[in-house]
Amino acid sequence: MNKKKAMPWWGWLAWILAIVLGCLTYFHLPVQVPSHVNSTGKPAFFISRLLAVVYEPSIMLVIILVWHVLWRIDPKKRNYESFWSTYRYIGGVVIVCVSLIYLVVLGHLLHIGSMHFALTVYGIMFMLIANVLPRLQPNWFVGIRTPWTLSSEECWNRTHRLGGQLGIPIGILIIILAWVLPIGKVMVLAVVIPIILWVLITVVASYFYAKKE
Repeated sequence: MNKKKAMPWWGWLAWILAIVLGCLTYFHLPVQVPSHVNSTGKPAFFISRLLAVVYEPSIMLVIILVWHVLWRIDPKKRNYESFWSTYRYIGGVVIVCVSLIYLVVLGHLLHIGSMHFALTVYGIMFMLIANVLPRLQPNWFVGIRTPWTLSSEECWNRTHRLGGQLGIPIGILIIILAWVLPIGKVMVLAVVIPIILWVLITVVASYFYAKKE
């Protein structure tokens, strides 16, 4: 386990490319750009182009730094050796997907492409992460952490297998809803409702798994 490489090289590369793309796009944007739209898809709030360009790369950098710290302060730090590659993979997937969403947002601000692609990336990210959930071992920061999964390794394993199995159809549902629903607040439900459903199922299941023990 290389303690200095909690984030894979391709995660760092995605962050660097996001910064480069932001710099290239900056002078092509209007001084004020829309940051939110209403239910009809029309701009409802505006921010400066500087903030629009630096916001997501800054969020990405925070995620990268946090990813290097989380495992160090986890009381179950020793367990990370058994799923270190998965931990790095999840961090890299998050950064790459946020970078792609950032690219979609920049394209949308330049009137290129559609915001539907952003939610499509969310769906793909959900599937990629859910696919490796069964590889995680008990820890306090990554995975489905409930009082029951953290108290029982068997409950942890069964809950994460279920979460992984449900992740693929949930991700597909997000992608479908992203293209079926109109742009605006209604479109956000394409992400919120499926994920809430996934969380509720896995949390309730973890309780019953623990109770059976």
